[in-house]
Amino acid sequence: MMKRFQIGRVALLSGCAFAGIVAPAHAQSAAAAASATPAADAAAPSAQDIIVTGTRVVRDGYNQPTPVTVAPTTELEKATPTNLADAINKLPQFANSVSPQSNSQLQGNSGEHGNLLNLRGVGPTRALILLDGIRVPPTTFRGAVDVNTIPQLLIQRVDVVTGGVSAVYGSDAVSGVVNFVLDKKFEGIKGVAQRGVSTRGDLGNYRIGIAGGMSFAGDRGHVLASIERFDSDGIKRSARVYGDDAYAAVGSVPGATVAPGRAGNPFTFLPNLRFTTNDYNNGIITSSTAPSLTNSIFLPGGAVRPIQRGTPTGTPGTNVGGDGLYIPGFNQLIAPLTTTQGFGRIAYDMTDTLTAHVQGSYSRSVTSYDTQAQSVLGFRFFSGNAFLNPAVQAQMGPNDSFAMFRFIAEQGPIPTRESTDAYLINSGLEWNLGGWNVTADYTHGKSVTKFAQTQVEVPKLAAALDAVRAPNGSIVCRVTLTNPGLYPNCTPLNVFGAGTPSAADLQTVLGVSRYRAMNITDDFVVSARGDIFELPAGPVTVAIGAQYRRQKLDLTSNSDPAVPVDFTGLRGVPANRQTRFNNTNVGSAFGKLNVKEFFAETLIPIFKDQPLAEELSFNGAFRYTDYSTSGSVKTWKLGAVYKPIQDITLRVTRSRDIRAPSLFELFAGVQTQPVNFNDPHTGTPGSIRQFSGGNPNLDPETGDTFAAGVVLSPSFLPGFDISVDYYDLKIKGAIATQGLNDVVNECETSNGTSPTCALIERPLPFSDRTAANYPISVSLITQNISFLRTSGLDITMSYRTKLGEGDLTLRAFANYLDRYKTQTNSIAPVIDYGGHGVNSQTGYAYPKFRGTLSANYTNGGLTLFVQEQMIGKVTIGNLKNDPTSFYAVPAIKPVFYTDATASYKFDVRGEPELFVTATNLLDRKPPLVAAAAAPGLLYPTLFTLYNVAGRTLTAGVRFKF
Repeated sequence: MMKRFQIGRVALLSGCAFAGIVAPAHAQSAAAAASATPAADAAAPSAQDIIVTGTRVVRDGYNQPTPVTVAPTTELEKATPTNLADAINKLPQFANSVSPQSNSQLQGNSGEHGNLLNLRGVGPTRALILLDGIRVPPTTFRGAVDVNTIPQLLIQRVDVVTGGVSAVYGSDAVSGVVNFVLDKKFEGIKGVAQRGVSTRGDLGNYRIGIAGGMSFAGDRGHVLASIERFDSDGIKRSARVYGDDAYAAVGSVPGATVAPGRAGNPFTFLPNLRFTTNDYNNGIITSSTAPSLTNSIFLPGGAVRPIQRGTPTGTPGTNVGGDGLYIPGFNQLIAPLTTTQGFGRIAYDMTDTLTAHVQGSYSRSVTSYDTQAQSVLGFRFFSGNAFLNPAVQAQMGPNDSFAMFRFIAEQGPIPTRESTDAYLINSGLEWNLGGWNVTADYTHGKSVTKFAQTQVEVPKLAAALDAVRAPNGSIVCRVTLTNPGLYPNCTPLNVFGAGTPSAADLQTVLGVSRYRAMNITDDFVVSARGDIFELPAGPVTVAIGAQYRRQKLDLTSNSDPAVPVDFTGLRGVPANRQTRFNNTNVGSAFGKLNVKEFFAETLIPIFKDQPLAEELSFNGAFRYTDYSTSGSVKTWKLGAVYKPIQDITLRVTRSRDIRAPSLFELFAGVQTQPVNFNDPHTGTPGSIRQFSGGNPNLDPETGDTFAAGVVLSPSFLPGFDISVDYYDLKIKGAIATQGLNDVVNECETSNGTSPTCALIERPLPFSDRTAANYPISVSLITQNISFLRTSGLDITMSYRTKLGEGDLTLRAFANYLDRYKTQTNSIAPVIDYGGHGVNSQTGYAYPKFRGTLSANYTNGGLTLFVQEQMIGKVTIGNLKNDPTSFYAVPAIKPVFYTDATASYKFDVRGEPELFVTATNLLDRKPPLVAAAAAPGLLYPTLFTLYNVAGRTLTAGVRFKF
């Protein structure tokens, strides 16, 4: 193969990167790298094969100023052998990532499912995902990348650039870059087969895969291929502590005159709660024109009795015990997941200076889960309904009616299935032209996500619920008499009391809500890198290039809320349920854009090998970007590295970065979903219809990052390295949709005078505070209205030494979060979430401190590994400047998780390595953190932060020929 432009090992200054996960990216000469490589690293790739992520101008001996955490897959698999995303999320730089155990699975409308990495906790769409330097196209319709779709077996390492690098890579690299780096020179055959299970007998999973690589044509060509599969059964919520205990966060002062969560009525966590305006399987009459029926509950057989209220809490309509609704634990706690991935690559030296390559990958990720049962929320039933118990009918006049709330428990949970098929094809040329390295690449990416959820169709349900007697005495749907032919297959449905609807009758009102989202990206990049002239300290290196990218989103749906639903002939449908499906109604979206970019980067060495100046160099990058949707924008980066002596390196960067609005944010049609909501205006809980949509006038977000750090590699302590980096990221004009609670609370605080009040639809004037004025809907608008700032320290330490006949490596990674401040709009208060957490469907958790400490001992074929993960104290709610977040609960103390692996590699053909891994070895249960929602709706913990599976064991074998 053609000898590539030499760039050294990615390492701390001691050259020990591939002994573990480390911080800075450093380049050495090939000879120096080889001499620094310990024996245990004999299988590590050579210096010529390593690409340093975060810059385009890396060369021998250069330390780039932007911090890079380098995570070899061999190390990631020791702590978490299931998949790379789960292991990466244990690094303290990641917070609030989406995974199969996320709250998002309660709503299909979110589109944020899979494994979406969240660097710095600022959002998955603000970190750029690369596959060996190639931009990975989005896989969700909201613009994020599900990293489950990335082939893993040939991934050599994962580079995490923890600073803005939009000037180097383009849009989205605001919080940084996650680059999955391929082992492009792999020779031979390797594979893995493993099986895992929790110690409670669930969460069964397996992983199998095989990969191969070989040279041909006298080493002028090289071919790679891999195929792998991962499957996990998931966990039901009822299988874990708290899962079936009907927990919620409720006001702690019964009878309080202020809303729950206010200073005079702070939240507390209680079990065995009930929503008194709804019921799981009987049905509660919440209002009736026949007064004697109001606040009655149906019994099996259709009779009614007065509601037994239970013990009041400080949240109106939510009591301890008594009648009412709670969500049982048949929902998924961790969703089942199956991924299948295939990859192939071929490279060929066409001449001694020209290499061509083509590579492609296909992946399929399938997740399925159950969510809460179907519901009859607020439908109105009329006098003369054929299923009414005579005693109930006797209390109604001919024109009376009542509204009833109940879940249809007889159907069971709602089954949902999502699949993503992702295709990525890349081809390119690389020339070595007189000392210049010239590359040209074309990438075509396509992903198709399909969603299917079986649920009630509202028109069919309304028709079936309105049952009357036909002239011949039979029970029929009223619409078949008033509007014959509209619903020819309508079967009357009895929902008065538990067990009344038959399975066969329920099938007649069910349908499948579906959407299909297709993302297509075409990306063309041409770049050149070389030295332009010499300075006493070395050559001035530049990289220049141009890029053109086309993107397209096509989201189609059979439940588009913008398409009017015909309710002709139907009655009793509540205003907030007038959509085709009861739960998931995803609007269509179609849009495309193109991006033209020109970029340049330079490295200027000032001093080299001078007294008190072993190295002083400056790095700068600039990118001009022109979007077809929002015009032009400029990004840049300035950095410097100063190395006064061999043991100390100082580095600093300042960058301007952007995130362009996603196609969905620009062109989404009307989206809607029902949301459980406690209305502070009326003091009434219930279900509200939430609307949102795209905004074609959005501008790119602007991010400003400052980072400064020091790397110490003391010569008096060989094998020890430490880096400390400060970062400060500010995002202005952040694209955000003002949340439901923000809109309602802002209107409430203004006493009905704020412009946001126009976004709230109520049946009566604002002055009416009775339950009858519970809102029908709230419209949320996507705008460049938000501000975000986060800062803190990243600390990395590693030490390698001999211990007896073996090698011992100790590593520590820590993050201290100084602040995480956001402002949802220009008139909202600035709130610092650092050190705080709250459980909700859009919950958050930002502990001040996170860290991991690991020890790895290798002696011959035996390897012992243990890792301790520490999550710092988290205060629940109680945010300064937020009058709605008061909690009367203690802060969560620091939590520790232990992972351990033992393996033995046999010195025989194939080098089989048997291993066993225990995750959460001490079986720590998650801290209790309930949500201010319907009792039992959300599992009561911060599950983007804490382990909910308990102890899991994985055993398997790896081999290599």
